[in-house]
Amino acid sequence: MATICAALFAAGAEAQLSTPQAPRSQPSQLPPPITAEGTFPLVASHEEMLRVNRRLEASDDSHDEAEPGWWCEHVVHPISDGEPLMLSLEQVLIAALTHSRQVQVFSELPLIRETAITEASAAFDWSTFIDTRWDDRSDPIGSTLTAGPGATRFRDHQLALQSGLRRRTTTGAQLQMQQQLGHQANNSQFFVPNPQGTSRMTLNFTQPLLRGRGKVYNNSLIVLATIDKEVANDEFRRQLELHLLETSRAYWALYLERAVLYQKTNSYLRGKRVLDRLQQRRGLDAQESQIVSAEAAIKQRQAELTRARAAVRNAESRLRALVNDPGMLGQELIPADAPRFDRHEVELEEVVRVAFQQRPEVAQAVKQVRAACVRMEMSKHEMLPLLNLVTEAYVAGLEDRGRVFDAWARQFDTGEPGYGIGLQYEVPVHRRAAKARLQRRRLELRQLESQYASTLETVRLEAEVAVRELLTAQNELSTKLRAMRARELQLRSLALRWSSLPGEDVSSSLALENLLHAQERLADAEYEYLKAQLTFNLAFVNLKRAAGLLMQHEEVVVGRAVDCGLPRQVLDKPDLTLEEINPIPALLMPPVDGGYNEEVHVAPTGPDYLNFGSAANSAVQVPAVRLSSPPSALPAEATSTIHFGNITPLIR
Repeated sequence: MATICAALFAAGAEAQLSTPQAPRSQPSQLPPPITAEGTFPLVASHEEMLRVNRRLEASDDSHDEAEPGWWCEHVVHPISDGEPLMLSLEQVLIAALTHSRQVQVFSELPLIRETAITEASAAFDWSTFIDTRWDDRSDPIGSTLTAGPGATRFRDHQLALQSGLRRRTTTGAQLQMQQQLGHQANNSQFFVPNPQGTSRMTLNFTQPLLRGRGKVYNNSLIVLATIDKEVANDEFRRQLELHLLETSRAYWALYLERAVLYQKTNSYLRGKRVLDRLQQRRGLDAQESQIVSAEAAIKQRQAELTRARAAVRNAESRLRALVNDPGMLGQELIPADAPRFDRHEVELEEVVRVAFQQRPEVAQAVKQVRAACVRMEMSKHEMLPLLNLVTEAYVAGLEDRGRVFDAWARQFDTGEPGYGIGLQYEVPVHRRAAKARLQRRRLELRQLESQYASTLETVRLEAEVAVRELLTAQNELSTKLRAMRARELQLRSLALRWSSLPGEDVSSSLALENLLHAQERLADAEYEYLKAQLTFNLAFVNLKRAAGLLMQHEEVVVGRAVDCGLPRQVLDKPDLTLEEINPIPALLMPPVDGGYNEEVHVAPTGPDYLNFGSAANSAVQVPAVRLSSPPSALPAEATSTIHFGNITPLIR
């Protein structure tokens, strides 16, 4: 009976193929030609490829609505015993800012660099000194004039003490005030009075007239320390934004692995139903080969299910490692947020313009150029010869019987002050060391100029890639959703056909294989659609980072606190709901009137213009920057920022 049914089914199918069909309207495009061998060509023509690309480009503006997927409602349910911990993305980011060890490492760098500012400015502080010395001499005498006739050794006992204040001024001068006190006794007949107390108060002042002169040169180290601290702030901001991006990626990775676990569980149950039906029909019309084939597919899916459970645990561990919140230990982490599918309109050139203004890497490169200019000015100054004005004034006192304090009083009311004045001059022959330093500073400045241009290129690249990834992810959602729905229809059709065929027929075995393969292809399509959902959400976060506005968008606030007598940077952000998070148009802040209307200060003796260059073939041009007075000529607080000329978008 089964053989007759199979023959009738084959005859009906053959008759259906041979039945003439009603005439249809001619298609607008002919199908691919058939080669002589009866196969389709391996390589399509250029015109066909061009038409496909144009259709894809035209379909980029499609706005098909996306749907969460059946797995969305299952992800929030625990997969193991115990008390789960529901976490939103905002809560995870807040916990990372509060507890993350890596964030704490990043936050220490600006505080460490800040101490260098105090250290550099402390070079102009007053310092006190005290020098004491006791000398007990016993020298053989080679002349009667040393101690007088009859003496065979010169014995001298002397106690000397000097103390005072000294400092270096911001003009480069060395100022020193010191008081000397002494007590001396020996066996010389010519030493009168014996013993005696001495005192001497001295004021020394040395002012450089060429090398080392002026506030500009002497404040340069403070300016460099300030710039270094600002570079550390930019680096902290860059590292923090990267950490927030990695934390967001780990959060959505946990969502992905949990959803994949339920997808693979559902795929396993699909195959299990087929196997159960075959086992129920064992001995009736189910062949043993069909049962073995279904069991093999089930075992493969069971192995994948075991791996998926381990992937969920690994994703939880990675999220804990990034956040370091003690409250997450020992609990199952469940992402409470679902992917969002809001459509965003983004202008590429606007994102690039904002990235040039807001990215910390650009600010770092600018500050490094400014620091190189300061060092170059210092090297130019050090080319000058050494010419110092040296002055000294003093008063002195002497008292017999070793009365030191009486001698100290005598220096103010007996005798008159003495003074001295002179010049010191020194210049190395050929000045090779100074010339080498100056050449090194100029080469460093040229290197940093190229580094700045390279930074702009890198920032532009990341901004362009981030925009394209977001737009591509938006369009990919619709494509993956349609592919998943098509696989669902295919699976329903194959399942209906398999259930209607006799079990012992050869066609039934083929239909079973097609059914199992269709289940796997549907699972793959569901995974691809899930991945497209999370790629879209991560592309949105990455675009904010590429534009340099991730911290502003997340409203991260950096504060200060004191911990065990040491300063500490404290990070905080509000717990924003999904409705409070601004969409992508808020990412692009309105342009400031005139852009960055500031200027770079470099040496007046250098070239008139320094062209930092611009991105090749770019639509945003960064103009040359005019150089004016050196940054070291400005006060330290006035040189905390560096400014460019206007950054204006030029549409091609």
